[in-house]
Amino acid sequence: MTVRFNTQQRSTTAKNRRGVTLSGLAAEAGILLNMQCGGQGACKGCLVKLGAGRYRIGEEETIVAAGQTLEARACKTTVLSECAEIEVPERSLLKIGECASADFYATRENLFRPLEFSKGLGIAVDIGTTTVAAILVELSTGKILARETAYNRQIELADNIASRIALCTDDENLKKLQRLIITETLIPMFGKLSAQSFQSLEQVTEIIFSGNTVMSHLALGLSALSIGVIPFEPLTKVFSDHAAPEIGLSCCPNARVRTVPAIAGYVGGDLVSDLYISEPNSARLELIVDIGTNGEIILNDHGKLMATATAAGPAFEGAGLLHGCRADIGVIEKLVCQPDDSIDFETIGGKPATGLCGSAAVDFIASAWRTGLLNDKGRFDLSRLRAAGRLVQLEYHGIKGNACVIVPQELSGLNEPILITEFDVSQILKAKAAVYAGIRTLLERSGHRVGDIERLVLAGGFAAHLRIPNAITIGLLPELPLTKYDVVGNGSLAGAYAALGGDGIWDELHRIAQSPDSCHLAETGEFEDRFIDALAIPNLDPDEFPVTMQSL
Repeated sequence: MTVRFNTQQRSTTAKNRRGVTLSGLAAEAGILLNMQCGGQGACKGCLVKLGAGRYRIGEEETIVAAGQTLEARACKTTVLSECAEIEVPERSLLKIGECASADFYATRENLFRPLEFSKGLGIAVDIGTTTVAAILVELSTGKILARETAYNRQIELADNIASRIALCTDDENLKKLQRLIITETLIPMFGKLSAQSFQSLEQVTEIIFSGNTVMSHLALGLSALSIGVIPFEPLTKVFSDHAAPEIGLSCCPNARVRTVPAIAGYVGGDLVSDLYISEPNSARLELIVDIGTNGEIILNDHGKLMATATAAGPAFEGAGLLHGCRADIGVIEKLVCQPDDSIDFETIGGKPATGLCGSAAVDFIASAWRTGLLNDKGRFDLSRLRAAGRLVQLEYHGIKGNACVIVPQELSGLNEPILITEFDVSQILKAKAAVYAGIRTLLERSGHRVGDIERLVLAGGFAAHLRIPNAITIGLLPELPLTKYDVVGNGSLAGAYAALGGDGIWDELHRIAQSPDSCHLAETGEFEDRFIDALAIPNLDPDEFPVTMQSL
């Protein structure tokens, strides 16, 4: 029994086995599908077209006649016939390779400190929930010899922290999660670093991991299950050193792996690195905000640190949006809705549009709200959309909804128009509400208001490409003068780089990890109230964004 998968680029076959879903067979054949809901059947990311044959879709058996096709979710479909032809649309493919965007250069080298380096080579790694970044460093000089980014292959199983924690209930899944990050993500990345620099990985003596607490656990093969239940405590906050081959990094036989310590279950080494790089001033009130799949926030109240995290989800990374995707060639990175309901946009590389990234979705919501195309609840003005020829009504995530055509089919790099739906807008609004409510809650628990903030540090790859005025307009970030914002880029990778410099920096990172107090937002009544207010554009409380409201 064989199943043939056909894409625009190639065709390949897999040996069919009873009970194995099409998504599983496709992965075995080297075709990775967009499993943004973790294979739960809650999205249409892995939608494929079934050719003639007999199938089980969910609990029901279906026969597709010769010459016909049927769309189905690959994660919920198995083949019952002797053979089958499956067509995989381009938009259902997961792009795993190099991210061809400015994220690749998000590390701000001017933040790196002069350090005393030893001999050999080192690798600094930022293990993100969605994206992994690594740099190869000459330890004697601190010179960066090569850079590489790739998607965290764990998104094949689940695209969010909570789902990956849940997978830790099964030892086999835990082993698979470690294999996906070590064997399937890091080893290929390290090979590319070696090829770029013409250096042997046998010369690598130091590897530093920096990431959120869950990612650090999974990379080392530790269960993250305890982080998902009260009191949200990890197995450890201080991670043991390992010889690289012990955790599967056989490509670096002479290297030691060290992992930046965590602050709490949901505030990890990435925030420790951010803190080190951003250099908090004990004489000021400052916020450090790392916006990503797991939004992490630290308040520096004149030297007293309080840390928290909020489940923003993957929407800022483009995941879960109908045509959302990570930044790559052809992806819309900037977008403006004009008062006449025309839409201007720019794609990465100037190629035909194939989707839109998270920062472009923020641009859309901000400019559509300013022009009145979206109301404060994130709903479209249907009469205007219809008059502009941009209204599409469709079923998405099991519900009927409205969508705006951003790019018509004839100008699209896909064989379909590029859309943004009201459901997409709601996902961004939920994510921004979580971040803003976290900021407000930390401030209130410390007796401060937004206007008291003297400096707000934005960290992370998404933040590096965010248009801050648009982020303020939708209510993601506080309404502050732009002079108070400081964007540091990938502080997690920068901190990992700094840690290659010797035990002095390593000791400082451990000291930082022990400094902040933790605040669990789920245990605070004010967070829920602030979250509900923040679901509106920019906020249900107009006093939160007076200048933005006056500009309408």
